Amino acid sequence: MGGENMLMPQRNPGQQLLYWIGMYGQYLKIYCKTLVEYRADTIISVLAGIMVQGSTLLFLAVIFQRIPQLADWNFYELVFIFGLAATGKALNQTFFNAPFSLHGLIRRGQMDVMMARPVGVLFQAVGHSQELNGVGQSVTGIAMLCYAAWHLQLNWTPWTLLYIVIALISSAVIQFAILLTISVTSFWVLEVRSVIYPVNWLYDFTRYPLEIFHPFVRGLLTYAIPYALGSFFPAAYLLRPSGYAWAGWVVPLGAMVIMLLAYSFWRIGLRRYSSAAG
Repeated sequence: MGGENMLMPQRNPGQQLLYWIGMYGQYLKIYCKTLVEYRADTIISVLAGIMVQGSTLLFLAVIFQRIPQLADWNFYELVFIFGLAATGKALNQTFFNAPFSLHGLIRRGQMDVMMARPVGVLFQAVGHSQELNGVGQSVTGIAMLCYAAWHLQLNWTPWTLLYIVIALISSAVIQFAILLTISVTSFWVLEVRSVIYPVNWLYDFTRYPLEIFHPFVRGLLTYAIPYALGSFFPAAYLLRPSGYAWAGWVVPLGAMVIMLLAYSFWRIGLRRYSSAAG
């Protein structure tokens, strides 16, 4: 990733990929040590995530005691949609929380130090951005997925399992790319947190079928801020493949395109960066 001020050793693409994987593995090792060392914080975070997601599941159960379907989706389908979206959000928080720290890195001058290292600035920011709260939410999200899938009697094939993995990675990448695009404006403006948090909260809308929302909201979450591409649509494809067949290839392709655009904007912002000491 961009922003190197020092020459890196020449490697072929395969060696470079292994290098990045190994480097990120070191960051994950530090993260795991943090989870073990701060056991109380880890336990509280896990329990908090379970309680938050569990309360939503209880809310859905109460709603469906009074209505059999919501916009033609039954209870277990909604739980499946919610579980997939929640797990994608948890993965983003756990591994790609860097957009929330970028503002501080710039204002405190830490980016000056990061730019002097022979590793991309964005890669370093991602490596240091793991969030404890995502652990509990991922546990609950996966449990909800399995619970709903069991009741729905989904046809589990190797492609189904592979697509769930692809969908979850795509969801985390799409969220990261959208929030990164907003946080990059920190290179030009003093305060972006008043924007990045509301945009992040919009993701919660995609935990429910888009049909229940106003057409404006559906368009917003599909085209302008395409969170639905990494949450509702892949879940709908797994539940109703005949009606959402296009999502099988649009979801991963869309994630790559959105990430490429966000990374291009990141490189533009990084070139405009001037030292905090300047």
